[in-house]
Parts: sequence; structure tokens; C-alpha cells
Amino acid sequence: MWRLRERPKAPALQVLFAVLGLLLVFGLYLLLMQLTVHSNSASGTRTTSERDTFYAFLHLAMLVVALAGGFALGKWLNGLGVAYAVLFVVVMAFGMVLAQLGGHTLACRGHNDWVRHWTC
Repeated sequence: MWRLRERPKAPALQVLFAVLGLLLVFGLYLLLMQLTVHSNSASGTRTTSERDTFYAFLHLAMLVVALAGGFALGKWLNGLGVAYAVLFVVVMAFGMVLAQLGGHTLACRGHNDWVRHWTC
């Protein structure tokens, strides 16, 4: 038996919610990176391996949040949960790479500890 689907939301509303959702997830990522940067700096008590494991877990957790959030938003907007999940994960991964590269570039110019403590 086929279940009747709701009508999809208006395209402008879909774009608005997708952009807001991406900004929310990426903002959460930047906030978490900023909050943990001093506890994971080179002068801290953690070894390099422990810091790298922590950052890998944090990045993986944020990708899972993006995946779940994108899926839920896509299902609610128009039933295309997988498409929104892929969109959120790809945009989030690209944003993470840009944030790390930008943080390293800024660190080498004297503005360290933006998203991670870097050594130039």
C-alpha cells in the first residue's frame, strides 16, 4: 500500500532552510574548535597522538551531525533525505578543510589559535 506524501515545501523555503542548516552546523563546528583549542595546544598536557585522536573524533562527530541533520531536514522539506544528507556532508567536509587551511595560514602570520594551535 502506498502512503500519500505531503506536498514539498516551496523552493525558496527549501533553500532558506538548507542554508540556515548548513550555517548552523558549520557554526557549531567552529564553536567547538574554538572552545577546545586551548585545551589541546602544544603547551598542554596531552601528547601529539592524543590531540590528533581528539581532533579526528571531533571532525568525525561533526560529519555525523551534518549527515543526520541533513537527512532529517531533507525528509521534512521534500522527502529527499539522502540528497540533503550528502549535500550537508560534502559542504561540511569542504568547510572543515578550508577552516583548517585558513587557520594554518593565519597562524603563520601571527594569528594563532583560531581553530587549532599550529606551529609554523
